[in-house]
Amino acid sequence: MFLPSFRHLIEIEALKKQNQQNLLQIASENKRISDLEERRKKTAILIDSLILDDKNLKIADTNGQIELLQVRLKKLNSQLALAVTEKEQVAFENQITLIKNECDSLENIYFANLEKSELIEIEIAENKEFLKGSLESLEIIKTEASSNISSEQTIIDNRNLRIQALVELVHPSVKSLYSELEKRFSPKSPVSYLIDKKCSECHMQADSVLKNSLEEGRSIEACPSCSRLLIPETAKIY
Repeated sequence: MFLPSFRHLIEIEALKKQNQQNLLQIASENKRISDLEERRKKTAILIDSLILDDKNLKIADTNGQIELLQVRLKKLNSQLALAVTEKEQVAFENQITLIKNECDSLENIYFANLEKSELIEIEIAENKEFLKGSLESLEIIKTEASSNISSEQTIIDNRNLRIQALVELVHPSVKSLYSELEKRFSPKSPVSYLIDKKCSECHMQADSVLKNSLEEGRSIEACPSCSRLLIPETAKIY
């Protein structure tokens, strides 16, 4: 009595598993897009960070300080040449030494930061080039993904039509229980197979009466342990 319905459920479950593969492919296509978009987003953030790092080097400010010190140094050298007393001469020489040391220190900082700035500029340029190239790639991927997703969805839609048709062929009692268990076990399968008196999902041992009644299609049974709808192995070859 119920064997035809069990056979329909077997096909329904097989079709749903196939749909899952198509859904995975759709997810994979969407991931291609999201992965590249995320990488582009991180690259844009990196560029902003690099620009800030370059700004924080304050190369122009350091160069300005050096120029001011050089002006002071030039003035002190002029004053040294006009010094009258030894005391004045020593005082100017000490100031000149201090400013030279300060100027040397700033120049070391300036050239070191200039080198860092050049490396940062190279990195910024490389990342900007990636953003430019990846934008073109992203558009290509989106076009490809859209086409692939559409194809996968068409396959799923056609399969779902077959599933709906099969569901209509299932005995009302079997359909009712299947529908109830489908909601409970989603996204997992609500059915299991009785193989060698054992539930294929939880391996619960069934008694001979349940096994015979189920295999002859005389009853609808749920596994006493996991509560899934039991389908007899005989329904696979019915």
